[in-house]
Amino acid sequence: MADAYPGPLFLDATVVSNFASTDGCELLVRTISTPVVTPAVRDEIERGRDHGHEYLATAVAAIGDTIPVRTVPEPTPELSSRIELDTGEAESLRGAIATEGTIATDDLAARRAAKQQDVPVTGSVGLLVHSVSHGALSQDTADDWLTTWRNKRGYYAPVDSISEVL
Repeated sequence: MADAYPGPLFLDATVVSNFASTDGCELLVRTISTPVVTPAVRDEIERGRDHGHEYLATAVAAIGDTIPVRTVPEPTPELSSRIELDTGEAESLRGAIATEGTIATDDLAARRAAKQQDVPVTGSVGLLVHSVSHGALSQDTADDWLTTWRNKRGYYAPVDSISEVL
């Protein structure tokens, strides 16, 4: 399958959590050539599982096994002084910058920071669209997943249906 995302795709915790909540971590591995997470994202997912979010167990199992953990450079003074993000998003952005990769985040501040740094960005909905447009997921299933994310996980999506962006 053709990969629409340059370099490694750095997944943040929200994206991983969304896909884990619908048993979709395998889909990420199957449809994206180089999905990765940073140590901070791995730790956040593990903490979520340890705090009772059992659906994250599939993500914990995938991280390090089929989704590699990639360390990233330390923050530079010029980047850290202009961008205030949570640790996972900050590490993911630094990784995408260092590798000329892409960040997958639903965090508005991280998306803005990525655009300021000319880093390609996508999110949970974009990854669903990618999967549907490449025949790896039906539109009905994508809409069901989006509904689950919204109703069970409190996810805000800018669309009601994947058909709105196909």
